[in-house]
This record gives sequence, structure tokens and C-alpha cells, in this order.
Amino acid sequence: MSRFPKLHRLGVPALVVALTAFTAACRRPTAEEIVTRAEEAMMGAERLEDLRTLRVRMIYPDHDYPVVTELSRPNRMRTEGVGSYVLVFDGERGAFLERPPAEDGTPQGPELIDPKYLRDLELDIAFVFPAFFDYPAEYLGLEETEGVETHKLAVVLPLGIRTTYLIDADSYLPLKVLADVTVDGTEYHPGRIFHDYEDWGGLQYPRTVTYWWLVDNVETAVVDLVEVNVAHGEDRFTIPAGVVLREEAP
Repeated sequence: MSRFPKLHRLGVPALVVALTAFTAACRRPTAEEIVTRAEEAMMGAERLEDLRTLRVRMIYPDHDYPVVTELSRPNRMRTEGVGSYVLVFDGERGAFLERPPAEDGTPQGPELIDPKYLRDLELDIAFVFPAFFDYPAEYLGLEETEGVETHKLAVVLPLGIRTTYLIDADSYLPLKVLADVTVDGTEYHPGRIFHDYEDWGGLQYPRTVTYWWLVDNVETAVVDLVEVNVAHGEDRFTIPAGVVLREEAP
């Protein structure tokens, strides 16, 4: 009598199929495979290269104006607090092009942003559009988060901030992103949770976003507009000549 009666009853072809399925289930996926699945989930097959610009308008509970963020992949951004400010990051420098007057009424004209804050602008981009589509990612395995099994991908942004994306293992849509940020020796872990994905002209994008800088101060913003491949002029992401860094008062 065979020592493995169940395997004998399966027969060789069925056994090969069973072993192949078991091996595939046990194999650790690569970061590239997860990114490809996420690309297909968000944009459809072979859509990523076609997506060059993105415009997202969000309503924040602590703002009395909508905020419009325009991206030009991989690292240019224009953010407008409608009627309040205009901020541009050209991939190398950041600047406020418009700002409301200071509390004492002093006008605040265009000025460059201190280079030490540029990594925060890079993080803003990574919160709006997944950085793993534009920068190398490392696969960290499976983890349950928000009651859902997720694949973890780590991406270190060019200016040094480490981000971790948690991608729904079923839908392959990004569920959550966390960041590790050190400011003046203090570590912070800001993040976003993405809810209620909808089809916005072929792009799956969340309708609501839970966000925080401090874990005990969590808010939720509403996305009310998403536009893909808007015909931006190059000047949308250009810092005009003559804009300089403001000197600090002695």
C-alpha cells in the first residue's frame, strides 16, 4: 500500500497542479509585481506612462477655502489655497508666489522656501500620488491594517523621507501611507488613509482622505475634483526670476 494514499488518488497531473499552486501561494512577491497590480487597479493596463499630470481639489475641515494640487510627474507641484496662497515646487526649489498679508497687515510677496523644507513638499506629492510609481520600492511583506490584509511597500523619496504604502491585498488599491519625518530631533509619523475609491475619468481615486500629522489630531478631507492630463503650461510650475529667500530678522 502506498505511504501517501491521498497523493496516489490525486494522480500525477493533479498533483503537479496542486504543487504548482502551493508554490505560487508561498512565493514572496516582488515590489515590481505589487506595483504592476496597483497600476492595473488604479489606471488599467499600460496606463501609467500616459498619466503625466494630475489635478486634485480637496475640501479640508480646517480651511475655509478649497485646496487645488496640480502635479507634473515625477516631482513638480503647484498648490493653491483658492483665494489664499499659491505654492510652487519645480523639483529643485520651492516658492510662495502669492500669500495673504501677515497678521500685522504687512504684505508678503513672492519668496523662496528655505531648502530644509523642500522634503516636505516632496512628501506632499507622495501623499497625493503614490511615490512607488516613480521611485524604487522595497517589498516588506504582508500586514493587517484597518482590518484588511495589505502588501507593504517602502519608498525613500529623493530628499530622504521614508514612506510606507499599504496596498489592499485584494483590490491592490493603496489603502494607507505613512511617513517617517524628523524635525529638530523629534520624530513624526504623518499619514493618510484612503476611502471610497471612485472612477474619475479612468483613474481610480479616493473620494475621502483621512489625514494627520500628529496621531491624536486626525481629520478627514473630501475630494471633489480629479482631472487627469490637464494641459498645464510650463509656467504653472516655474518660479519667476528674481524670487529670493527672505532674510530672517536679526
